[in-house]
Amino acid sequence: MKITIEKLDKIKKITLNVDKFDVVNMQEIKKSIDVEIKENPSDVVIDFANVSFVDSSGLSVIISVFKQLNTSKHKLSLCGLQAQPMELLEITQLHKVFSIVDSCSA
Repeated sequence: MKITIEKLDKIKKITLNVDKFDVVNMQEIKKSIDVEIKENPSDVVIDFANVSFVDSSGLSVIISVFKQLNTSKHKLSLCGLQAQPMELLEITQLHKVFSIVDSCSA
């Protein structure tokens, strides 16, 4: 499975179980996250600890999740960011938009 979903207190932790979050797997990951958000809305933290590379397709999924959650008054946080994914967020200035936390625990 490409993602693992875990309920922590009042938030959901979605762990990405891929090395690369890119055009190859973004549709499957987006679909899984979309279903979870629609069925059980809550604040979400996405754990990137296993992800060493994110491309623009992966970034588009993150933005889509952020918009969905924002519409329903829920928050998105990102954690466990390795060097390349963090660099991509900084280059695109999205590190100023997304909540980036050090710890992936509740």
